[in-house]
Amino acid sequence: MTKVTHLTVAEGGQLSNRRIHLREITSDSDSPLETVGQDLRAARLRRGVDIATAGRMLKIRKDHLEALEEDRFSALPGRTYAVGFVRAYAEYLGLDPQQTVKRFKNEIAGRDEQSGTAGFSETEDERRLPHGWVLIGVLVLALVAYGVYRLTVTGIVTREPVAAVPERLIPHPQRTAVQRPVQQRAGGAAVPNKSQGATPPAATAPTSAPLPVGQVYGQQNVNPHVVLRARQPTHVLVQNAAGKVFINRSLQPGDTYRVPNIPGLTLTAEHGNAVEIDLDGQAMGPASKTGDPSAALSLDPQAIADRYTNGRHG
Repeated sequence: MTKVTHLTVAEGGQLSNRRIHLREITSDSDSPLETVGQDLRAARLRRGVDIATAGRMLKIRKDHLEALEEDRFSALPGRTYAVGFVRAYAEYLGLDPQQTVKRFKNEIAGRDEQSGTAGFSETEDERRLPHGWVLIGVLVLALVAYGVYRLTVTGIVTREPVAAVPERLIPHPQRTAVQRPVQQRAGGAAVPNKSQGATPPAATAPTSAPLPVGQVYGQQNVNPHVVLRARQPTHVLVQNAAGKVFINRSLQPGDTYRVPNIPGLTLTAEHGNAVEIDLDGQAMGPASKTGDPSAALSLDPQAIADRYTNGRHG
């Protein structure tokens, strides 16, 4: 930095040389020096503030202020920080911050712009920021890919869960009608019919063709004695004597309806032989022997047992 020498006239008229310390420079000497850094240093010395105190007041590291005063830009943490330091330092020292920043930008404008840092050191934050964003982007893409994978592999679909079909309602192709000996009355006494052997009471036994697992209706009816099972497409109507309807819909093969344990219910089927009736887990047979409509068949358990035992169904 250029030294300032003040020439004075001694009492005898002789010129005397006396070096004046920068601390003695008055506020009248405000003409800009060579660089902003030199102006900042001169202003600090005029105020009688040491650089450590200035750093504590501004919360700027002492070595950064020293680098600023000495124009050592490579020791400063990037352009943005340097401009901020200049603005705060100039305002603290009583200089015009806008004019000082403008001069500082003019000074660094001619530096090598191709370097990316123009002579300033690259801060840790400046080095990590681009890589950090890349890492975040990779993580987001990974999460999205994982979500798509889970949806594809597991087939997650929001649908209402279907209650499991009770074991006793699952159709078993091997099941046949209950073998009950037909009794005949001879001389007023009931004796087994030896000629018919174990012929089932129902004239038309349920078909042994496998049925698909269809919809289960009336699941709210727990422990039902009577279950209707559709073996062919048909329309069924279950109601009581007062006309209250419990089910009135078309059933597909494999569909079942759990009849509530309420006395006085009747079944009307579009095709009588398309509906099989189960009583307490036993397949009693179709509602009718033919495909004609069956109307108002009693679904009381005792009526069903009597009807099939006596061979009067259909």
